[in-house]
Amino acid sequence: MRSEPMEIALRALAPEDWRALRALRLHALATEPGVFFRHYDEEVGLTDEAWIELATGDDTRCVFGLFDGEQLIGISAVYTDRDDPTGATAGLGMSYVLPAYRRRGLVSRLYEARLDWVRARPRFARAAVGHRSSNDASRRAIERFGFVHTHDIPHRWPDGSEEDDVCYELRLRDSSAR
Repeated sequence: MRSEPMEIALRALAPEDWRALRALRLHALATEPGVFFRHYDEEVGLTDEAWIELATGDDTRCVFGLFDGEQLIGISAVYTDRDDPTGATAGLGMSYVLPAYRRRGLVSRLYEARLDWVRARPRFARAAVGHRSSNDASRRAIERFGFVHTHDIPHRWPDGSEEDDVCYELRLRDSSAR
């Protein structure tokens, strides 16, 4: 353990970060299966190339990382929402911060980075995010950034439980003005 805290850096991941991304993502899925849409078994078998592609952002997606020195301690993604055929919705997801780094405002930094990324791309008229209905920490973060509840969807989570996915939207611009 360090005697003095380091500054936590935030940046978009790069292809060379793929091993750290894989390790942290698989750790998150294994240790907190009730929080994510995907199951550990769905991602543990992904090829190195798939992890490299995920770490490589482009104009349709970006994974951000929080770093304590060289150690990746948090991740969060933004991507073009596949459920919107117009391509005008950005989805936010895949958020995880190691427990030892929680309650330090790092989730807010991840939200700010993702929303800045979305706002820099005029094709996006809205951002969408959701959380398991019992996840109050996620609800508070989502609402703090101005997202508005839109609907709930019944969902079976990877831990086997059934609980609603609570969905939110943040309107960024009038989609008819595009």
